[in-house]
Amino acid sequence: MLRNVKTPKPRKPIMLMLHGSGSSAAIFGVQTHLLAKSLSKTYDLIYLDAPIPSAPGPGVLPLFADMPSYSRWLAPSLPSSLRVAELFGVAQYIAQQLQLQNIDANDVVSILGFSQGAMTALSMLALRLLGLATFPSLRFVVAIGAGTTGDVAQMDGIEKMMGKLSEYLERSDGRFPGYTVQACGLRDLWYKDGKRLQGMCAREMTKTMDYRDGHVVPRTKVNVNKLVGLIADVEEASKCSLQNTVGEAKDLMGRLFSGRGGGSDSEESEGSEDGGSDSEEGAEEVMERLAVLLAEKAEMRT
Repeated sequence: MLRNVKTPKPRKPIMLMLHGSGSSAAIFGVQTHLLAKSLSKTYDLIYLDAPIPSAPGPGVLPLFADMPSYSRWLAPSLPSSLRVAELFGVAQYIAQQLQLQNIDANDVVSILGFSQGAMTALSMLALRLLGLATFPSLRFVVAIGAGTTGDVAQMDGIEKMMGKLSEYLERSDGRFPGYTVQACGLRDLWYKDGKRLQGMCAREMTKTMDYRDGHVVPRTKVNVNKLVGLIADVEEASKCSLQNTVGEAKDLMGRLFSGRGGGSDSEESEGSEDGGSDSEEGAEEVMERLAVLLAEKAEMRT
């Protein structure tokens, strides 16, 4: 007599869930409970804590006063060259957190982030488009309430970096060439940030929605259903998007700080050739120091 052996269920693709600045994975779990209920039918949702301790962020108090250990993904202020180095460190930190949970980073197909978590998600996709091997299957991100809390200079820097990425990937329009879903609350104090960010992205690869609320995750059934529908559309469209070779962080840092890595003879630079080499080496050193610090923080959380 044959045994009745159940067919094992196929593994779901992984969607990382990144909270906003001054929040936590536990708080974000509460904030996204309705959205997660729908998304968990398709994805295995992995909530992660950010590496940098922080004061509570916007909207966290008093509701989550009994849920401490607030954190953030990015330092408050850094020069653009060091910010790029920091992002490599964040990517390594996330990979380490997944490893601690016995989760294969190869299974990560998407990242959903809120506020600073949304900016981090977009940054991780940018690194993937450049060829970073940390999340080789990452295809699209969902950015909710993305922005820089009204910091125009930071948004200018982001637009410049997106333009460089677009040029590196041989686009002529200067737009971010990654698949994204972007949602903005109409009453969000930083609504203009979100709309400006949407304008930086390739239109044919971007789905957007506005919803009648503030700096919060969509929380009505109508808005959640609309967002989930857009995510499904981008998920399908992004399936043929993995095209760049993967590489090591140091190699990619070199490409970023030296232009298009030998693909252009442009003389445009900030300083002499020697100065450019020094800045590249400095950025790599910062990247290594940040990676060590983030690894230490990861160990402290275990």
